[in-house]
Amino acid sequence: MGSIHKRRWISAVPLGVSAALVLTACGSSGDANVTQAQSNTSPAAAPAAAAPAAPAAPVTATSSGSSTEAAVTSAHTSTRATNSLPSSSTTAAATTQSTALKAPAAIRAAALPGKAAKPAKADAAAVAATAGENGTALRALDSGSAVAENQRIATAKGGATDIGVAKDGIHMGTVSMHGMALGNVLIEPIVRGIESEFSAENDRGGILGRRLTLTDCDDGPGEVSRTKACIKKLATVDRVFALLNITSWGAASAHDDLKQYHLPSVGQWAYSQTEWQDPFMFPTHMSMIHEAMAGGHWVVNVIRPKTYGLICLESPEMQLACNQVQKIVDSSGAKMVKRLDVSIAETSMSAYVLAARAANPEHIIHYVVNPATMAKFVVEAAQQGYWPPKGISGNHLAAEVLGSIFGHWPAGRYWTNTTYKMWGPEFMATILKYAPSNRGVNHHVVQSTYVGAQILAQAARAVGPNLTRDRLMAQLGNGDTYRSEAAMDQRFSYRPTERYGDNWNHDYGQGREFMYKYVNENTTANPDGSPSGFEPDPDQFVLYTWK
Repeated sequence: MGSIHKRRWISAVPLGVSAALVLTACGSSGDANVTQAQSNTSPAAAPAAAAPAAPAAPVTATSSGSSTEAAVTSAHTSTRATNSLPSSSTTAAATTQSTALKAPAAIRAAALPGKAAKPAKADAAAVAATAGENGTALRALDSGSAVAENQRIATAKGGATDIGVAKDGIHMGTVSMHGMALGNVLIEPIVRGIESEFSAENDRGGILGRRLTLTDCDDGPGEVSRTKACIKKLATVDRVFALLNITSWGAASAHDDLKQYHLPSVGQWAYSQTEWQDPFMFPTHMSMIHEAMAGGHWVVNVIRPKTYGLICLESPEMQLACNQVQKIVDSSGAKMVKRLDVSIAETSMSAYVLAARAANPEHIIHYVVNPATMAKFVVEAAQQGYWPPKGISGNHLAAEVLGSIFGHWPAGRYWTNTTYKMWGPEFMATILKYAPSNRGVNHHVVQSTYVGAQILAQAARAVGPNLTRDRLMAQLGNGDTYRSEAAMDQRFSYRPTERYGDNWNHDYGQGREFMYKYVNENTTANPDGSPSGFEPDPDQFVLYTWK
């Protein structure tokens, strides 16, 4: 994968992750196992947002930034919902970034060039379609004379149609919190997964002859100031065309930065609901609040507890997620007997296990998002011989590595809801061909960013040779539906009904996902890409946010 990036190699992590690793991982401290450089400089006051700069010359990823910033390049249709969301003004960071969530006029205008006419309504069926991956059929951005006009523009510019785009290449960036607890088995596989799909695209000829390259910026444990510094560096020093996800707690605070640099981010992990509302972001994962709604309905439908407990991360987004769970489960007549609000930096969960034992709920539901925190709870619950009689359920733990952390204790008594079906033969074959070190450490966000990379490629091809940020965002926002491979069984669209209000499509990725039961500790996927150690919940496998 030498054509993808320059990388400082990070030591491989054994697949048998011990309980000791979990118990000693510090949620927001340093990153002793990560050797790559990090960005630790807050961005300077930035100029007012401007239109995209003139196209740049071909860009090559470098291993260092400016003298004032750390080197951070790594070597590496629709029915109305019955449950309304909290007001967007109450979601994380929304009150300070409302202006960032308004679609730019240039995007709304579809960024068409010159005198090219907008197709008349009567001609809509004649708009050119582009065959995409996974059976996706896309409406090409241009039709009629616009096709030739955009080819002329691209030729006149020598293929350098926007920042980070050259005749033979597209330079992408990503932000990754390598310094989070268990980052080496959670974050590194995400980056390698993106690189794998980029390599597969390049082996098929790239994007209309342009090869994809990637620069990864490490924002440590996901500190907001470092997230912002990474985005600044990627935009102004590395001069990337777009981002492929911001895998960081800082993603919810990046809206103004993306608007300032006019920088799209495709394949967002949707930790924050505002990532679905931001016109510069294109998520490929259900938002945490929606996952909480789906999970809450499953608990009511399947577990039917008389009493329950909640474990909730203290972050605003996860507090809103837990509030949705409480609203749904309380409406069934169940009583919440304990709510445990935990920080991202918990070094031990023993006291919380004791509190849960004292409250004695029939079932515990977690919306913590940080895998290390819940891993500590499970390990320490096993040490105390404790488990609620009707088990534990929650999100963000669909991971091949889970069995080596959880062991046998929760088997048959733990469930996790996830955006995609596990795992998919095409997904697994691609990952293991280009990133064999991902075997045993793939997880649902690797799936998400892999699909994000595919969607980026499909949309860029549909845009055609005159590839610009505005045109890419116009293509993504035109109402088309993007599909994962059939075995992963997910679809996404970025039409307004998916982004705002409560009319999202219940068969798309903001309205439908899946529940898996943890059955044994052998959770490394089977060679055919089917899951091992997890099985579809026999009582209700497909979850919905509304029932």
